[in-house]
Amino acid sequence: MKNLYKLSGLFFFLILLLSSCGFKDIDKRSFVVGIGIDQLEQEQEGYEVTLKMAYPASETKELGNQFQLISAKGSTIAEAIRFIKAKVGNELDFGHMKMIIIGEKILTKDIEKTMDWFTRRRDIQQIALLSVGKPDAKTILSVKPKGERLPSNKLFMFFDETGTESPYVTTKFLYEFRRDLVERGMDGYLPIVESEEDNFSITTMAVIKKGEKPLILNKKETKVFNILKKSYDKESLKVNAQDQFFMLAVDSLNTSYRIKDSKKPKIKFKVDVEGTIEESKVKLRKGKLDKYNKLTEETFKKDIKKLLQKFQDTNIDPIGFGLRYRAMHTGPEKKKWKNWKDLYPEIDINVQVNAEITGTGIIE
Repeated sequence: MKNLYKLSGLFFFLILLLSSCGFKDIDKRSFVVGIGIDQLEQEQEGYEVTLKMAYPASETKELGNQFQLISAKGSTIAEAIRFIKAKVGNELDFGHMKMIIIGEKILTKDIEKTMDWFTRRRDIQQIALLSVGKPDAKTILSVKPKGERLPSNKLFMFFDETGTESPYVTTKFLYEFRRDLVERGMDGYLPIVESEEDNFSITTMAVIKKGEKPLILNKKETKVFNILKKSYDKESLKVNAQDQFFMLAVDSLNTSYRIKDSKKPKIKFKVDVEGTIEESKVKLRKGKLDKYNKLTEETFKKDIKKLLQKFQDTNIDPIGFGLRYRAMHTGPEKKKWKNWKDLYPEIDINVQVNAEITGTGIIE
């Protein structure tokens, strides 16, 4: 009997502990699905934080419209979140938050300080997706795309490639961007999201180096970068040279590079591309595939060389050449890093493109 009393007392004590913990019922929570961080005006220090909160609905077709935007300003992100909590009756739940949008103006500031809150919070997923909002993050969060079944779901489909797959869309996760900011030899990059009435436009990107002005890539440069970085093969290459104009639908694409260490170090970048011609403005003949291959190689090589040269001129390295150089060499890290910083602006980059066009389409 004594043991029974002891067990019942222990059970009652555990119930008291559970009742005092931080658990909240689902109807007392507001689920944050997206967060936007904007810089305050120049004369003010701090941020404007905007939360996009989803609310459950009985009908699936109504879910896309069941959300609320709440903003607050603060000297820090944590302070702004506290002000938002004072406006919301429910507990904020960040467990489903997968979209982080950073205002364009923040790129000119110390972005590492901005990311500090996200990397320290235990309830923020490290696989959350990052992007830059143009003109600001709040505008992007307020867009209501037609046919969106869940709040912010359309942005998820863009970046995790469960929906559209485009060579212009760059994907970056929170853990990757954090690593790029602190790792020597690799500079970070983020996609730029622009609003177009009730839709999004994602065709450019920003390359970010801590303490320096970001480098904004145009549409063509963004496409070439994604091809090089991800070996993106769902692509069409435009060839316009020697009175020939055709579009090559890429079936397979492989990229690789190595740093040749010698008296005169150089980077050898190799690209193998295979595909078929899907459109042409001039008459094509199957017997001239060698000529079309050569034109494709010359055109693509020129585009790649131009982009890599731009990275060199601005002393930015989103490909990760410096990281590879550090891994190849032994010795003190400070010495290896200094050697690479001296070498990178002057190193020769040789680009080799091997094209194989398998056909000119079903029309001869």
